[in-house]
Amino acid sequence: SKRPLCEPFCIDTLELIHSLLDTRSHKDTVIFACLSVVFYCVGRLGEFTDQSIKHFDPTKHITCAHVLHHHDLNGLPITKFHIPWMKTSPIGEDTQCTPLEGITNPIGALKWHFNMKPAGPEDHLFMWKHPTSGLRPLSRSEVIKRITSLATAHGLPNLKGHSLRIGGTLHYLLCGTPFDIVKTMGRWAGDSFTIYLRQHTMILAPYLNDTPALLKHFTRYTMPPIC
Repeated sequence: SKRPLCEPFCIDTLELIHSLLDTRSHKDTVIFACLSVVFYCVGRLGEFTDQSIKHFDPTKHITCAHVLHHHDLNGLPITKFHIPWMKTSPIGEDTQCTPLEGITNPIGALKWHFNMKPAGPEDHLFMWKHPTSGLRPLSRSEVIKRITSLATAHGLPNLKGHSLRIGGTLHYLLCGTPFDIVKTMGRWAGDSFTIYLRQHTMILAPYLNDTPALLKHFTRYTMPPIC
């Protein structure tokens, strides 16, 4: 492709964007909540936003009712997001993330968004109040426009919607999450996500290292057990 490659988001990028956004603005608050949730869910921006504010359909677009908070058998919290409809999956798919420490905490950002404007169960998950036209679902174009304006004004890398999915993938891989778990989190049917391994040396470095102890330690965390 002749298009310039989009840079991946990382936690530092999210933190910087948070510092540049106006947290008194409901629109900026909902945009940050969306960015954080999509990043940690290894999702697609289009799954969590609306293509057109005039065509919101609660049977096809994510609503507040599609978010469920659970705890596992060890009491660890996890939040499930149900994407109700996709071209490749008419019955939808589930994705998830957990509360985290720090300003990029996706669940904390989501709660802050709800505190600014409580929403009903059938409202779009990222509904926000426009100053003149009232409540409207967050559109993908609005998110991209805001990211682009910040990137241009502050000399940030070329960030696009797909930067979130790339960044989320790299974040978990670099944290030592096994490849098969990241594949499941990103809901890939094939191995297309492995393109990120070839493009980012830090993930492959331990495999190329001639230090056996380092390789053994890294492999224990990144390779699934053979049953």
